[in-house]
Amino acid sequence: MWDIGNRTADGERELNIARLWVEYAQELGPGETADVRLAPLSPEQWKHLECGDVITMHEARPVAGTATVIEVLPPRA
Repeated sequence: MWDIGNRTADGERELNIARLWVEYAQELGPGETADVRLAPLSPEQWKHLECGDVITMHEARPVAGTATVIEVLPPRA
């Protein structure tokens, strides 16, 4: 789940779901960095993101990781 800046109607943080896979590596260990790709479950909720934006990954507390957007592609038809 990702905090990409969206909020619920009452102003609470809304977490968005995306499939994640690591590019060019079999796995990603704690503290390591890698290029990853995200495939949002609801692409329309991610349209506001631009290159350079930083988003936060949540699995539970504390934060599981952060990502900097380096490329934005339109959803496939």
